[in-house]
Amino acid sequence: MTEFARRIPHLFHVTQRGAVEAIRAEGLRPAAELAADHPEAITENRRAWTPIPRPGGRTAWLRWQNMPEGPIATRLAPGITPAAWRGFINTLVFFSSSEEDARRLQSSPKDAGQDQTVLRFETDALLGAGVRLLTCRWNNGYLDRSAPEHRRLRTYHDYRPAELWQRGENLGEIAASGGTPPGLPFADLG
Repeated sequence: MTEFARRIPHLFHVTQRGAVEAIRAEGLRPAAELAADHPEAITENRRAWTPIPRPGGRTAWLRWQNMPEGPIATRLAPGITPAAWRGFINTLVFFSSSEEDARRLQSSPKDAGQDQTVLRFETDALLGAGVRLLTCRWNNGYLDRSAPEHRRLRTYHDYRPAELWQRGENLGEIAASGGTPPGLPFADLG
């Protein structure tokens, strides 16, 4: 067991309740894969939950994103465009390190009326199944209001393999690069 799994034994994912059976069958899939036939849902800012038609008459719902063009452009490292950043972010599946954080996301005012549930995964099981977990010291989805000269610029290298994480290091985000495989057990916490 890695230090990361010892310190953070469970990871939590918030999703639409209607997606649970598809997640059991297919694993957690990143938005970029779910919307491969709808690239605008990946590279443009999603201001609201976005329905994506899936095989078998199902619908995948992509969570809104707070990455409007102007503000995010001023927070990206040179050479990274807002569309490229959103494309990268949408190859990841995000987790919370505590149920409390997941519940906060679930009850966000922007999610009013959404039928969501919280899923709990065993960190060691994810790593044992070959899931490539990444950590980021910051919440890169948060658009700070700092003056431009004091802003931290986001870069792809903000996301590092979880095995490099050290106790005491800030943990702003946890993500699975490319999602998770089918059949991994998880608890549906409602």
